[in-house]
Amino acid sequence: MYMARAPRHASLTPRGARTRAPHRWLPWARGALAVVLTLVLAAAIALGLEWVHALNDPWKEPAERFAALQPDVLGLGVLITWAAVVLLLALTGSGWLTAGIALAGAVFVGFADWFKMRLRNEPLFPTDVGYLREAGLLVDSVGVARVVALFGALAAIVAASWGLSRAVARLTRGRWSETTSRRRSVALRVACGAVAAAVVLSAVSFNQEDNLTRRAYDTAGAFWAPWSQLDNYAKNGFLAGLLYNLPATAMDRPPDYSAETMAGLVERYRAVAAGVNATRDPGALANTNIVLVLGESVADPANLAGVEPAEDPLPFLRQLIAENTGGTMLSSGYGGGTANVEFEVLTGMAVSNFQSQVHSPFQMLVAQAESFPSWLAVLGEPARDTLTLHPYVPSFYRREVVYPVLGFGRSEFIADMGHTEKVEDDRYVSDAAVFAEVMDELRAADRPLLVNAVTMQNHGPQAGYSDPVPVSGPLTTDEAATIGQYLRGLAHTDAALRQFVADLAAFEEPTIVLYYGDHLAPVWPAAVLEQSGPRAQYSTPWVVFANFPTTKVPAAPLTGPNQLVTQMLGAAGAPITPYGALLEAVAAEVPAMETTMMLDSAGVVVPSEEGLSERARAALADYRLVQYDLTVGEGYAAEALFVTPSG
Repeated sequence: MYMARAPRHASLTPRGARTRAPHRWLPWARGALAVVLTLVLAAAIALGLEWVHALNDPWKEPAERFAALQPDVLGLGVLITWAAVVLLLALTGSGWLTAGIALAGAVFVGFADWFKMRLRNEPLFPTDVGYLREAGLLVDSVGVARVVALFGALAAIVAASWGLSRAVARLTRGRWSETTSRRRSVALRVACGAVAAAVVLSAVSFNQEDNLTRRAYDTAGAFWAPWSQLDNYAKNGFLAGLLYNLPATAMDRPPDYSAETMAGLVERYRAVAAGVNATRDPGALANTNIVLVLGESVADPANLAGVEPAEDPLPFLRQLIAENTGGTMLSSGYGGGTANVEFEVLTGMAVSNFQSQVHSPFQMLVAQAESFPSWLAVLGEPARDTLTLHPYVPSFYRREVVYPVLGFGRSEFIADMGHTEKVEDDRYVSDAAVFAEVMDELRAADRPLLVNAVTMQNHGPQAGYSDPVPVSGPLTTDEAATIGQYLRGLAHTDAALRQFVADLAAFEEPTIVLYYGDHLAPVWPAAVLEQSGPRAQYSTPWVVFANFPTTKVPAAPLTGPNQLVTQMLGAAGAPITPYGALLEAVAAEVPAMETTMMLDSAGVVVPSEEGLSERARAALADYRLVQYDLTVGEGYAAEALFVTPSG
């Protein structure tokens, strides 16, 4: 019997019967589950980062510090992290892969913050991402074993997440395909991703005017501490501190800033400079070589309490300071921040005048400019050829970009240098090699030369010497071993400096040298630093010497790096510019003003400017007007400030 076949796609459900969409609730369940899981992941990441940062809190136990954080501020950190997780989910379309990437990123950031806090007692900043270009230095500092363990853990997290995502995809293939159309799924990902991206964009624009995220944090009770980023992170948490240190305008515009104000300021300090120059020799530095030397991690261990080396590693440097213009410099950091000290010496500007977010002017300001005011306007061309020497890679602190912007005509890094000898098994070029390179350049030059040399010998990690200096004190065996290596490095520096002075004495061309240490090496345990006090923690030596007679100029108990070039000019009896006159006026009232501390004319630490005299505050106001004009302002006085008036 013949039976007609039903059409292939015809429904076999009787007409009029109810049809029920299978698993109609599943799309909502999936959405709710995604919300819950991403929020839990974000909370785990945000709170985990806060806990890791609290592990190195210098004032409170981790649990106490964690409990003291504002709940609303913590909540905002979780929400911003959640937005980042949702954005990542929208981009990958995989929950497991998102979790893996997010967790791996959090582990990497947490480790970086933990290690930097232990090494330098300084939190992680957004600009620290620049260190990733210096893989070799990072591996040396962190240690090969730690790096291998870290990247092994990161790879395991990502691989496990990817594997789970593939397994889950195979198990659920086809089960939920009826619940959400592909078009609807893509639309949902785009919508969620757009909202999350808006939140993330607001967060990364944290320091822009009227930023919504910044206002939310202010409303939540965040207490910003621009004077101390260690305090800032401690009080507001790691994520809030990280946001606060995103790029910002370098300086706020002073209320009285104008062309007329700057013209009047220049005239006042031109008159001061003319008065000073009446007693100085206009040709004091004519046809004279100038050498600026930054000694990496050169600091006197005699300043630290309870530490007794078996031998004095710096006898010659101490003698050199006693016989010449010199003293103690207030560094802007402990265990790091070399480029900030170098910036202050080369420009005469104070990092503390900038917004607290500008914690690396070389990278954040100078590298972004076509030209940047510096002492080279006075000491460089046309009177001298200009050269920088640094026995390391050019990308470190972006020096290959920064030096030409500051006005240097030529830069030599480790690949360009003829002398790259090391001491025993130390991993860095020796100070003796750098001084030999300087002497070769001076001898080969057919014109006077300005040299800026930055050494590397005493950079961490401290190791490689067969005869470390024995040291006693409140130290563990490992600490004593590391410090002994560091002290032996200082002894090699002292010997190299002695030879450099002897070489200059035999050199026929007049040459003057400014030598200074940048910061303490990060080798001293917390107990020693606490017993020694903050001055010792941030004190390094400086000295001006020459192969011709100079004047021994009295120095303040602590001098800022921004004042060192004017000290050199004073020792040489050389004339000054209006800019130099301004710096001398500031030094008379505030001889040192770093982010670490500020000193008044009596050498007393003042907690804020309110503790300064009216004259000191007026000098600082002029200083900030000038620094604003030279960096982010209109440059009204940029030329006139560096013209030397006759006496």
